[in-house]
Amino acid sequence: MKTANDQGGVNVDVDALLAAINEISESEVRRADSPDEPARVSIDGRDYHTWTELADAFELDIRDFSASEVNR
Repeated sequence: MKTANDQGGVNVDVDALLAAINEISESEVRRADSPDEPARVSIDGRDYHTWTELADAFELDIRDFSASEVNR
């Protein structure tokens, strides 16, 4: 499980978030893996720069992908 801290201080299970978005969008999720922007993701040619922005775009609650929720 890869986790990352989002701007709101939420520890996000990145793999679970990207898997949910991949299922919803039925499109390829491409991570930039840039040291400058570790949360940058591209889906269908649209770039998202934070995990919260990405979750909001797909109407997901970022807290559902927090480490505490996943391990509950």
